[in-house]
Amino acid sequence: MNYCAKCLIPDTKPYTVFNDKGVCSACVSHEQKQQKTGGINWQIREQEFDKIVKEAKDKKAPYYDCLVPVSGGKDSITQVHRLLKHGVRILAVNVDYGIKTEVGISNLNLIAERMGAALTIYKPEQTLHKQLIKIGFEQFGDPDLLSHTLLHAYPLHTALAYKIPLVVLGENSAFEYGGDTEIANSNSITREWFSKYAANGGRDALFVSRTYGIDYEKLRLYDFPDDLKGSGTKTIFSSYYFFWNSEEHLEIAKSYGFKTLESSREGTYRNYVGIDEKINRIHQYMKVLKFGYGRATDHACEDIRNGRLTRHEAAKLVKLYDTQELSGYYIDDFCAYLQYSKEEFYSILERYRNLSIWKRGRNGVWHLPANDKKFGIQADDCPTEVK
Repeated sequence: MNYCAKCLIPDTKPYTVFNDKGVCSACVSHEQKQQKTGGINWQIREQEFDKIVKEAKDKKAPYYDCLVPVSGGKDSITQVHRLLKHGVRILAVNVDYGIKTEVGISNLNLIAERMGAALTIYKPEQTLHKQLIKIGFEQFGDPDLLSHTLLHAYPLHTALAYKIPLVVLGENSAFEYGGDTEIANSNSITREWFSKYAANGGRDALFVSRTYGIDYEKLRLYDFPDDLKGSGTKTIFSSYYFFWNSEEHLEIAKSYGFKTLESSREGTYRNYVGIDEKINRIHQYMKVLKFGYGRATDHACEDIRNGRLTRHEAAKLVKLYDTQELSGYYIDDFCAYLQYSKEEFYSILERYRNLSIWKRGRNGVWHLPANDKKFGIQADDCPTEVK
């Protein structure tokens, strides 16, 4: 494994591109975001956003002016917040694709109770949905694979059904976290973006239908609506118009009563990310097994880019948190939901451990030698507690 010269992203991360200086595409994108060095002019971008929202409002749609896909996390609350000053009718759409937490439900309800937006929650038919989670988990090492396609596709289908003129999405992951340059510079979602970043390289509803013999009509809401083009519904990524900043979004969300955890969440040092749903923790852990990096790396790299951590400080946190073992808090509910025994669950996990990057020590414990060599961090150099 080789790592970005500026952050801690490894070259095993899918779709990440490194330039000739060994800098990852996410760090290159971040440099483009710096207005003070001639990058993106965020004031002009925000004016463009205001104009788009006004145009949507002026269309006088029958039900809502704007649709916002929401999880109840800090980012989606911020997206709703940025629309409020325009006096538009907002439909927030949540896809309940797994196992919600109490704090997640509490934060999600803030959108309807304190923000002046309507909220609809879509829970897919469970027999089919559980089958799809199992396909993702067992066949591709990602229990969220088809849930993520539903998460992105269902709000678009809803916007078309209600004739909503504007859908305000979150971040363009290709730009914020590294990916295809052309797609990264797009301000709207396309079939190409969906296929690569939502459907993980084309593992979409049509692929699943053909491969596993499931009627495509049952999977239509999991697939990108090709009739979006020319429909009159415009889709935009918020991160194209606003500097994407987790700390700023957290403060905005807190102003509406957003709750965090009392301590850091398992698998990372932050206490406010990924706290709304449990299956995503399994997804993030399998990312560590397959690619050698996890949620702590994602967060540490963002903090390096924004000057909140040095690379050395971030490396300590990655070493401490990325490879944390899964706890019963997640495993028990996951196994009960999908009717796996613990033995079956662990057997599937181990199937996806990448033996080219993981090594088992003499004591039988798995570790990532690349982290030890590249980061230069000793075990006793790691903090035992992080605020």
